[in-house]
Amino acid sequence: MSQPTTPPLLQPTPTGPVAAPPGPRERRVRFGHLALAIALVVVGALGTATLVTLVSARGEYLALARDVAYGAELTRDDLVIVRISNPPGLDPWPASEIGRAVGNFATMPLAAGTLLTGAHVTNQRFPAAGEVRLGITLPSDRLPAQRVRAGNLVLLVDTGNPASPSDQAAPPPRTWQGTVLEVADDRSSSLLSGGRSDETTIDVIVSSQDAPTIATLAANNQLAVAVLPGQPGS
Repeated sequence: MSQPTTPPLLQPTPTGPVAAPPGPRERRVRFGHLALAIALVVVGALGTATLVTLVSARGEYLALARDVAYGAELTRDDLVIVRISNPPGLDPWPASEIGRAVGNFATMPLAAGTLLTGAHVTNQRFPAAGEVRLGITLPSDRLPAQRVRAGNLVLLVDTGNPASPSDQAAPPPRTWQGTVLEVADDRSSSLLSGGRSDETTIDVIVSSQDAPTIATLAANNQLAVAVLPGQPGS
């Protein structure tokens, strides 16, 4: 005879609120790192704004409208006003001071398009008092192999000293310092005029007292030119 089956026990139904399942752990915000990140963003933004301001800042400056020879006096026709961004590392002459630039003298050969700076000009006329502009023509073997340029400081050497007896030391040659003002070695003109094709004529600024001696030595092929160290062509 079968035994009666016992019914399963029923779980009591909860009557209160059910707890939510545990979620992910919350991260704690480190305010030191947050402040550092904000500071870096601000610094980057300020740097970018400063760079954009510097690049976009434009001003009016003076530039050369044409080539100007060393020692030449600047005129208004030699200058042009350009509007460009502020050039870093340069101190160009402001266009508002064009009147002060005119009348100065070039301290070096200036090419068209060059931004004018204070180093390019001087208020000293070439030649100065007590100096003269002397033109001398020399063969190539009396000049450096590299072309002598306007603005070079040169040493003029007397090569015509008489030989001393063998038992005596040779006296040092006479020398004079000068500044090259202009160089002309147009060989085609030299050939047409009957001169030598390897000759170069240079205008140098020398002392008025020494000019006659230097001119005589050059005429007798007893003068050599050396470019002093630190100069273009040395």
